[in-house]
Amino acid sequence: MRDVSTALRAARFSSLFFVVSCVITLVTHETVGWVTIALIWLGHVTVTGAELYLSAASWSFDSELSDPDRRGEYQGARNLGRQLGYIGAPALYTFLALEVGTLGWLAIAAIAVAAAAALHPSARAAQRFLVRHDLDPAR
Repeated sequence: MRDVSTALRAARFSSLFFVVSCVITLVTHETVGWVTIALIWLGHVTVTGAELYLSAASWSFDSELSDPDRRGEYQGARNLGRQLGYIGAPALYTFLALEVGTLGWLAIAAIAVAAAAALHPSARAAQRFLVRHDLDPAR
């Protein structure tokens, strides 16, 4: 990624791939045989695309939106938040997918879209903070 704008674009692509993966998985509830196998494979490809784009965006955000003198602190705080997500998200997503069904899969997709949308104002606020405090992430 070149900058925050391209990282945000990657986050949008990640969200798009994740939504497509949710829809594909949702559709597999109504299919059988080779169609299901092909859709599961395609769903795997799309969720992998989502993960790759999100990973690229995350590295860019780390390098572009943190005070270079305190990068370790920024990464520690980010990783703490990520770990909390690793604890709660699987339980929530499993409940939504298995207990709520179709609306659950759509809710999971909506969560991904909402997270990507919330990322934009957060990243822009971080950029403004760096400018306001004369912090250059490139040093």
